[in-house]
Amino acid sequence: MLNGSLIDTVWEKFPEKRDVPEQGDEIFTKWNFQDFQDGGYLNFRADRSDLFALSIMVENYAAKHKYPLLASFEDESRYKFVEDRYIKLMKSIPRVWVIGNFNNPNLAQSVPSSCKVISCIGTPLSTVWAVVTRGSDGPVGLIADEVGNKKFKGFFTTNPNVMQYAVDLIAETLVTKFDFNKAEYTDGGKGGY
Repeated sequence: MLNGSLIDTVWEKFPEKRDVPEQGDEIFTKWNFQDFQDGGYLNFRADRSDLFALSIMVENYAAKHKYPLLASFEDESRYKFVEDRYIKLMKSIPRVWVIGNFNNPNLAQSVPSSCKVISCIGTPLSTVWAVVTRGSDGPVGLIADEVGNKKFKGFFTTNPNVMQYAVDLIAETLVTKFDFNKAEYTDGGKGGY
């Protein structure tokens, strides 16, 4: 059960991950996506532009492999900033879940049926930056909590146990389910499928 910080809740389950030293800023300017994957599990403190660059790497990986994608946005303006790119992603990826701290009925009408828009208003997820896709062993991606002054603390991981636990916490909080391994997605209105 999520009681505040998503990162802290994950670290309660995996306390050894809290002790992994934070990476320096250079990973966001010098590393490619393979470098992040090779790292396995990385803690970081980052600003918005750093997370934006890493998010694009995760999104491009999902698009290249036609893997599902989960992305969260703190407010509607953050989504609007990337909307054109996301509409293209939604047309090429089998399932996209957009989680947002917004309540705009028009937003849900302007996306393809392969996308599910889920509101996180009133939940601890309203300050979470998450971009997750499928990797070779399970879900991979980044999870970060906003900690103030436009900074985020979080992690990137290819560890399927850690990321699946984080995704399950998000799903439980939103009373839905995210399945990154489903071969086909049907539009039956069943939660996050």
